[in-house]
Amino acid sequence: MKNVLSIAGVDPSGGAGILADIKVFIAHKVYAMGVVTATTSQNTKGIFGMELVDSKIISDGIKAIFEDIKVDAIKIGVVPSVDIINAVASTLREIKNRPPIILDPVMACKNGDIWLEGEAKEAIVKYLFPISTIITPNKFEAQEILKFEIKSKDDMIEAAKRLLNFGVKAVFLKGGEIDGNSVDLFLGRDEFKFFETKRLQTNSTHGSGCSLSSAIAANLANGLTLNDSVRLAKDYVFNAINKSFKVGSGCNPINHFYDFY
Repeated sequence: MKNVLSIAGVDPSGGAGILADIKVFIAHKVYAMGVVTATTSQNTKGIFGMELVDSKIISDGIKAIFEDIKVDAIKIGVVPSVDIINAVASTLREIKNRPPIILDPVMACKNGDIWLEGEAKEAIVKYLFPISTIITPNKFEAQEILKFEIKSKDDMIEAAKRLLNFGVKAVFLKGGEIDGNSVDLFLGRDEFKFFETKRLQTNSTHGSGCSLSSAIAANLANGLTLNDSVRLAKDYVFNAINKSFKVGSGCNPINHFYDFY
């Protein structure tokens, strides 16, 4: 069995963050590990508070895992301060034979609300992008980084190309709704591919971004190519949304274990 590490925050409702990552890892038959960066007061209706974990304990936690366990892939989610970003980046840079890193640069919600501001946002781009195998921003995060509005497929290609210039090896850009479909773009150094699916009329999308990046991580750990890892992760999240069940009264979580039942 392969081992995958999530470095992310805690959503107590279980729909997103490190708890969602663990569910995804289990669903993909990899051994789940996690280092917590922050804990929140949160449910399906929103985030009401956040407490950050000390950056040293985060760094020490990562080191402890690598000193003992072979890690086959790393997923990075919420890293909500400059200190935490620096701690994660510097710790991972010291690791020899570093496994693939899948970075979900969490800066914005699906509705476009930007919650990570200023220096922390810039630090993610400066310190984490260059060590990442692939990043998975949504449209609003890409727009915030690039100061470039994304309205079409051509805009998506241009945005993804610009993101590659920050040193990341590949980009999976979640474009949201374009011409009535949900459109995403995978762009590597030598290839690109659009993924289009019908737009599901549902609010059961809580945690979909976290789950996509952790599914890519699990697929890479299991030995799949980056192209296949992205494609299968996209299918997994689509089915998890389509086969969701009611949990709370807000933005409902996806069904991570749809294939189990």
